[in-house]
Amino acid sequence: MADLARKRNEELARILHQLGWSPERLAREVNAALPAALAISSTAPYKWRDRGMVPRAPHDQTVCEVLSRTVGIAVTYEQLWGQMGSNRGAKILSPRLLTDPWTADTAQTALREAGADAAPVRLTDLFRGDELEQAARHWASPAPEVTGGEGALRIAREQLADLRLSYDSKQRLERTYGGGLILDLAKAELAMVGKLLELGAYDETLGRELYGAASRLARLVGWANYDMGNDAAAQRAFVAALRAAHVSGDPRLGVSVVGCLAVQATHNSGGRGLDAVAMLSTALRAAEEVLTPRERALQLGRIARAHGKKGEQISAEAVAERAFLALEGESGHGQEWADLEGMVGEGYLFLGDHERAQHLLAGAVAALSPERARAKALLMVRLADSYQRTGEHQEAERIADEARRLAAGMQSARVARALRDFDAAARATVG
Repeated sequence: MADLARKRNEELARILHQLGWSPERLAREVNAALPAALAISSTAPYKWRDRGMVPRAPHDQTVCEVLSRTVGIAVTYEQLWGQMGSNRGAKILSPRLLTDPWTADTAQTALREAGADAAPVRLTDLFRGDELEQAARHWASPAPEVTGGEGALRIAREQLADLRLSYDSKQRLERTYGGGLILDLAKAELAMVGKLLELGAYDETLGRELYGAASRLARLVGWANYDMGNDAAAQRAFVAALRAAHVSGDPRLGVSVVGCLAVQATHNSGGRGLDAVAMLSTALRAAEEVLTPRERALQLGRIARAHGKKGEQISAEAVAERAFLALEGESGHGQEWADLEGMVGEGYLFLGDHERAQHLLAGAVAALSPERARAKALLMVRLADSYQRTGEHQEAERIADEARRLAAGMQSARVARALRDFDAAARATVG
């Protein structure tokens, strides 16, 4: 520990008093959360509280996590130790997740938070739209210097290849069985990559690629959280992914993360006041030259759907046409074409154009492979909803039953919520 300032830590003292905990109780709780080899003495918290001493990693972060779980709201590193003057150890990112400098160090901190098993993030912790839009602009600015890379763990390209294989396998599982199946695994792997960034030895080129791998994993953690209905936690993981993408210097990664934020904002309350169309359109224009046809079509499909949600039919149709043109003539993109049909079909469903919605949604459902079971189940519920609204109740119920069978055992709160909403609407129609 570093005895940096012999002054009382008033914030730690306040929280312990609020909980009715003695320093010995804090020591027991910290030891219960860590392996036996990392146990601290019962007197260590007295030094933290009364003498202003700051514990080294991992004890600094563990204290934040233990207190967060017990208090019920996040207790951050900045709040607990920031005034003590230490920059040591793993931190829980400060509340300025969106406004802290966009450096490699703060990217590491954001990634560490996204991979940690911290206290649950509440829905009221959602960022405002203008805050997210400001953060979304940073991916296009020049990449910062890669700091670190002087640790004892030698990182080689073989490790990067292993990380990519692991990411691909988890993404396939998530698409088939839902985010709940892989969320904890993805968070654990993200925490591991954070350790490699912190303790690894790598040059600038390898370091940027490692940040790219971390960005993909953080994006997957965010998407799994979103699929499980954890909107605020999803946002924080997406912002961590955006920060890591910025350090990686790959604008394609940044656009993909902005696209995830736009999807979240289109379908629910993710991003209070966020204009998904404006944010994603800006990102797409900035990276137009580097995106593949598949990537361009995906983001255009998301924009078209968002236009539909806003009731902007002319804009939705124009962007949808651009999206389909992006894939036209491209071979081997059958699943991407089905994805695009599904997104545009949802846009027409929002607009109340059921004839076109049903045509596109049915095409997407028929073309999606078994590995895309989660997306297929969702689109089946959308299709059943469209038939329900046009009075074709038997067809609607038939398709909904198929969706239920496909979704049996699936760990996706989005699918479960869509089915509940359909059932409630069906009951209201009968009533």
